[in-house]
Amino acid sequence: MTTTPSDPNTALPGRPPIVDLVTWRTARDELLVREKAHTREGGAIAAARRRLPMVELDGTVEVVGADGPVPFPHLFHGRDELVVHQHMWYDDAPHQGQCKGCTTTAWHLKDAAHLNARGVSFAILTTGR
Repeated sequence: MTTTPSDPNTALPGRPPIVDLVTWRTARDELLVREKAHTREGGAIAAARRRLPMVELDGTVEVVGADGPVPFPHLFHGRDELVVHQHMWYDDAPHQGQCKGCTTTAWHLKDAAHLNARGVSFAILTTGR
């Protein structure tokens, strides 16, 4: 059995060519070198981000939650760290018209129990309601 089409001219536009296994492995090995470099660079960038200095915030700043204004330090809920996700909000747009990346992040966070157990609180902040 073969996976090669009987007529290579009928291949759909944009599809890569069909080649033998040796040619594929050579191309894959070349790409793997680039992928590993990309992964290492991403790790280095993430490590540099974690080493960024901290900024002291004004403790009198308030955010408005479901129950009204809350002093910003209360978002920590007594924990040492706070992860804040800034959810972009488009005024006058329905929930379906908000930032897809921000909305996906919010929808996929069922709860922050795994963070809370490690002394980390999580908050989503936005200018929207």
